[in-house]
Amino acid sequence: MPSHQRVHNLRFTIATSVKQLILIGYLLVALPLTIALVSTFYQVDSLSKQMQDTLAETSSATESSRIIISQVLNLERTAGQYGVLREATLLQRYQIQREQLLGTIREFRENQLDTVILQRIARLITAEEQLYQELQRAAKDQKGTIELSHLSDLSALIGDLPAEVDRNIGDTSAAMSKRIRSVERMLLLQVVALIPLALVIATIFSVLITRPLRQLGQTINELGSANFTSAVNVNGPHDIQQLGRRLDWLRQQLAELDQQKLVFLQHVSHELKTPLTAIREGIALLQDRVAGPLTFEQAEIVDILHTNDLQLQKEVEALLDFNLALNQEKPNDAEMIAFDQLIQDTVAKHQLEFKSRSITINADLAKIRLKGDKVQLTSVIDNLLSNAIKHSPKDSRIKISLIENQQNAQLDVIDDGPGIDQADQQRIFEPFYQGSHAQQGSVSGTGLGLAIASRYVLLHHGSINVINSTNGAHFRVNLPLRTPGLAHALE
Repeated sequence: MPSHQRVHNLRFTIATSVKQLILIGYLLVALPLTIALVSTFYQVDSLSKQMQDTLAETSSATESSRIIISQVLNLERTAGQYGVLREATLLQRYQIQREQLLGTIREFRENQLDTVILQRIARLITAEEQLYQELQRAAKDQKGTIELSHLSDLSALIGDLPAEVDRNIGDTSAAMSKRIRSVERMLLLQVVALIPLALVIATIFSVLITRPLRQLGQTINELGSANFTSAVNVNGPHDIQQLGRRLDWLRQQLAELDQQKLVFLQHVSHELKTPLTAIREGIALLQDRVAGPLTFEQAEIVDILHTNDLQLQKEVEALLDFNLALNQEKPNDAEMIAFDQLIQDTVAKHQLEFKSRSITINADLAKIRLKGDKVQLTSVIDNLLSNAIKHSPKDSRIKISLIENQQNAQLDVIDDGPGIDQADQQRIFEPFYQGSHAQQGSVSGTGLGLAIASRYVLLHHGSINVINSTNGAHFRVNLPLRTPGLAHALE
């Protein structure tokens, strides 16, 4: 197996059909969005829990600090009363209140507290322990009143405790706000990063899906334009490749049928020339009165036969020219041509037709030289003029314009006829297609004139188009000049 085929097969091993490719694309596009959603949910949930814990700790710290102040005041009151009264019940009450204070302090320490508050609580415990030791010594010595040196320390230590707790709560709130802003920035970065990533993945898979479809569309357009030379090569999933192979088979069948059609037309054209020549010679003998004199009615019949014989001869020659043009890849005899003079000479050949239909020619021709086949370019001009004459009403005009436009010789032929319907513009250059305004008469055209003109223009690497017009038909031919700046005025 060639290397390019192995790479091609590996490329689409995962997705063997358009449906699978679309599903994989959806999954990969949804993956970063799902990651962003899960991450957002986790961050918001974590932040919510942290806020709840912080709120609970703040409430607990505030309540504990209030209780500690109340319990310390009770301790001081009880200690002072015991120092004066020396009653054992007061000492017992102090011990109970002391245990309650220490329990509250343990709960208070479980909160997230800064170092200043912890140090203040530690000094409070030390001062209370010293006061308790003084009370113990006083209980052993029952003589007179006692001085409690550490009694005032307790109030001094807890005086700023509410302010310290408020400050700690403020710091915690600030940290929480900072955490919230950090989460917001992180979520924003996720959005900024993951959504473009999802769009990039979507774009990649869109290209992977639409590219083979565009290739199929281009192939179908080429087949519709009778281009059967290029092999159909469609990349993509297996089902698209299979469709491409079927289209290539269709191309080969159409190419074979087209070749058979050309051979048939060629044989028919040649076979018709011989009997037409005999008919034309017989009509000439009758016109020359070789077989005897003719009556007036007989002479009219002979003239009708002569006219239709010439028309039929012209159509047979058009078939031969068309077959010949299809087999060419470039002009036969390319030479430098005064294109404006060629147009004037071709117009002069149709003077009798112009006069018989009272058609006025308005020609505005720039002097331009280009390289091309004189016979073929004459046929292009002749076919455009013949088409304009055929569809122009009597007492009308035909406008012919030749200018240089972007290194091209631009020829415009405009008539005052019924124009070309929008539906006919795409097919007007197809062989044998005559459109909805085809001329009616005893002998109609074959519809090859514009097809031959289009083929000859294509051989010269030019273009021929129908220009939308509100009055009559407008044909435009663009023929490239040999080199930039070649067109110039003839002195």
